[in-house]
Amino acid sequence: MKKLSLLLILLISNMMFSQNIKELRTLLKTGESSEKSAKTLIEKSSTAYRNSKEPVYGGFLAVGKFFMAKHAFNPLKKMSYFNEGKKTMEQALKADPKNLEIRLMRLITQEKAPSILGYNQQIKEDRNFLAKEYKNTNDEDLKLYIKDYLKL
Repeated sequence: MKKLSLLLILLISNMMFSQNIKELRTLLKTGESSEKSAKTLIEKSSTAYRNSKEPVYGGFLAVGKFFMAKHAFNPLKKMSYFNEGKKTMEQALKADPKNLEIRLMRLITQEKAPSILGYNQQIKEDRNFLAKEYKNTNDEDLKLYIKDYLKL
């Protein structure tokens, strides 16, 4: 009975994890052009990270902060959001350096960041890592996204 209960808990938590990821991925698609979506992305990923301590949620939080840098009007606020996003992204990658989703988020962010900000040192490394490792994931949505993004 205990084994059945444990299995049920694991299945439910796995389903919740994948639902959260799908919702956050949807917010990623709209957050760059919508301040409301960017704020929602920050709120939901922050809560998910606080509850689970999963580094991938830190990656989503970082992207939300990068989006807010784009939406902010005040140059000081823009830099503040950008620097917070950069710090959060690097912490997420330090906690889980082989995570494809976090690597993809950093790659996209670094490719879109203005070069004057100096956040572009890992582009080649991330591209090579993703091209080599994307086939090993069981997440078909992520695999397809990486393949399309890298034009493989």
